[in-house]
Amino acid sequence: MATDYANRIGRVNARRNNTAVERFTESVSFAAASAFGDSVTKGYQSKTKSKSFQYALVSMQEVDPQYTAISYREADRVAKQIDLGLSRRGRTVSIELQGSLPLNVHLRRVSDVDMLVWPWSFFVFDGYGIAASSYSVSTKNTVSEITSLRSECCSVISSAFPAAKINDSGAKCITVSEGSLLREIDVVPSVLYKTATYQKSNNDEDRGVQIYDNKLYELITNYPFKVRALINAKEDRTGGGCKKAIRLLKNMKEDSDTLIALSSFNIMSLVYAMQDSDLVHSSYYEGKIVTSLQSWFFTLAHDETYLRRLDTVDGSRKIMQSAADVAAVSQMSEELNVLVLRIAQELQSDVPNSFPAWRAKVESELLF
Repeated sequence: MATDYANRIGRVNARRNNTAVERFTESVSFAAASAFGDSVTKGYQSKTKSKSFQYALVSMQEVDPQYTAISYREADRVAKQIDLGLSRRGRTVSIELQGSLPLNVHLRRVSDVDMLVWPWSFFVFDGYGIAASSYSVSTKNTVSEITSLRSECCSVISSAFPAAKINDSGAKCITVSEGSLLREIDVVPSVLYKTATYQKSNNDEDRGVQIYDNKLYELITNYPFKVRALINAKEDRTGGGCKKAIRLLKNMKEDSDTLIALSSFNIMSLVYAMQDSDLVHSSYYEGKIVTSLQSWFFTLAHDETYLRRLDTVDGSRKIMQSAADVAAVSQMSEELNVLVLRIAQELQSDVPNSFPAWRAKVESELLF
């Protein structure tokens, strides 16, 4: 069955703006939010008649800024209650957002708000770092510290948001939703990891965190601050192309008729691995990103050895961890192939039956 990109445009706008049918008690203007999405879509309608191309271009754009502002506001509400509640219990913590929201690559009604919480009084460190000798080795256990913090956070959140739905069954986080909250918040108890690099540089982006997976019974080390810094740096180098590519792929994954098992982190990592020059574009040539992504994923789908060598953004592991990951890349490649083919077919109908004229039309619009 042919992919209906006109319908997909509606789905993207429903995610980017307040046009979906859902509980809507946010203190923003529904009309203003809808107008934001309409103005973006109409702007691309004036540039191309291709519904497929409109879908691609709209999918690259950030969500309604009012929606994003409310996400930050709701996260701040939860953070303040956790900070205050734990302080009353004699525990001082740091709280910081991670993931798609602070990177501005989140999707409405799809991306959760991820919030890291870690204690001031306990941290882990590289013993070979230059500052290691100045740290006191704690007698506390890392797993016990995280599980204790998780229990206390859960208790504090329950008291602060009695009408909210609190799910403490997750492997790594407590999920808070509903009640007075307008966003779903994932609270991730953790401990700070002072890497050898951080001990030398004292730059916050060089810190790591350890979280506990209580399903696998293992500690996991992440580098969310490094990921954020590196993605933002690539965004600057590519003139906005990096995050547009990430948003497009995340929207395509969400709208696909088949399940594409690519995590948000793996999507970011695959885009980060691209050459900067393939993502650089002017505001009039956003279509270049579509063809660059198609070419990149075609290469990955047809060279598994190369694909399996690629590292994640922070260099902590290989992007591909399983055969299912490899298959997901092939699925995304096919989605991109279909999208570009449909764009070409729709643009072809706008010009005379002359191959040179058609080719010029396709190339000019894909690179506008």
